[in-house]
Amino acid sequence: MNIESDTPAIVLYGTAWCPDVAFVRRYLDRHEIVYDYCDIDLDTQAMAAILAISGADWVVPTFVFPDSSVLCNPSIKALAEKLGNPKIKRGR
Repeated sequence: MNIESDTPAIVLYGTAWCPDVAFVRRYLDRHEIVYDYCDIDLDTQAMAAILAISGADWVVPTFVFPDSSVLCNPSIKALAEKLGNPKIKRGR
C-alpha cells in the first residue's frame, strides 16, 4: 500500500540473484515508482503467491498491479507501457 496516496502499490516478486530483477528495481527506483518487493527466496508467503500466480513454472521478475493484472518477466518496453511509458534514462 502506498501510504502517501492510500493506493495499492505494485508488487514485484523476485530474487536477489536475478539480474533482471535488479535491472527492473533500478528502473522503478529511478522513476520513483512505488512498489512492494517480495523476495521469494526469503519469504515463504511470497513463494506461495508467485506459485499461485504462475504455477510450478514461476519466473522472476513477476509484477502484480493494483488492477490485478500480471506481467511475468516483461521487457522494459512492456513494463514502461504498463506504467504510462516512463522513459529509460541511458548512461546511469
